[in-house]
Amino acid sequence: MTAKIYLSNLARYTEGRENGRWLQLPMDSDKLQSIYNDIVRKNQEHIILDYDAPFNISEYENIFAFNKTLENISDCGLDDDMLTALFKVNPDYDEVLEAIENGTYDIINVDEVSSGWSVALDREEIFGMVLNEEGYNNLFSQPIPEEMIDYMDFAQIYTCLSVNDGWQPVDVGNVTYLVRI
Repeated sequence: MTAKIYLSNLARYTEGRENGRWLQLPMDSDKLQSIYNDIVRKNQEHIILDYDAPFNISEYENIFAFNKTLENISDCGLDDDMLTALFKVNPDYDEVLEAIENGTYDIINVDEVSSGWSVALDREEIFGMVLNEEGYNNLFSQPIPEEMIDYMDFAQIYTCLSVNDGWQPVDVGNVTYLVRI
């Protein structure tokens, strides 16, 4: 996962003399230190004036810790779209990081699972069918028998699972995910 920040020197910024620069993180820590020293200078403070990320970034975020965290997120095995979906469900940066570290999240690519299914189905019905197909339908003590599948109200199953288990649909680009944290 990458994030873009506009890093500036706080003292120069408050004096009206802008000297900032856009940075894409994560980056090599030595390169970041060099750029940071060029912008902020010794014994001065930084400020993040703008950012482009799927979560909030504080103006006074510790740049080096943030860079390391982004490196760790990149190593978690989720692509940028999946990470964006997680942050759309919960924009709290720390809570999502904790969920990733602890593995307390689920994410399903709806389009991948439902590939080849009838397009005449509504979204909630597809969501219920996807959750059932992926084994997340915990409303029944036994799996639904094949001869009963055609009689199930999968839209209602999705509604129950979204309320009880916290499943939420998230669109990222042209892909729909079902996510719970």
